[in-house]
Amino acid sequence: MDANAVNTNGNVLAKEVMTTEIISVLPETPVKEVARLMIDNKISAIPVVTKYNEIVGVVSENDLINKIVRPHEPGIMTLLYHAALAPSDKVLEYRQALTRWNAKTAKDAMTAPAICVSPEDTIESVGRVMLDDKVKRVFVAEEGHLLGVISRSVFVELLLKE
Repeated sequence: MDANAVNTNGNVLAKEVMTTEIISVLPETPVKEVARLMIDNKISAIPVVTKYNEIVGVVSENDLINKIVRPHEPGIMTLLYHAALAPSDKVLEYRQALTRWNAKTAKDAMTAPAICVSPEDTIESVGRVMLDDKVKRVFVAEEGHLLGVISRSVFVELLLKE
């Protein structure tokens, strides 16, 4: 990241501060391999991309915690009970939770869609997206193709450059 980079308007753009060396996984990657990549590379989330590098979701530490915290029978029974009683507009939400609970692949465990911004977005708008969506990172994509990632640490670095 080049925190000194600014465009001609004086605004820092997403493409100027994004990290482009990204570790990603395919939807069919086993969850244990995703976890190993996260540990080995000291990262808290991994984007899930197609073979064409189109971002389809993200597996975060929270997604993996949900898999571990909920592996007991009463949890799934409670989930099924609530799903059975849920109004029709909430059924999909319960189905997705059940899929994550039983995740075996990145596709099963991921949160979709991943929160993405444009490479031309200003860092201010990126920050607003991160705050509004309560995420620790956003992915930079163009026409659905993953280009980079911006984490919260970018904002700390920019603050130090002032």
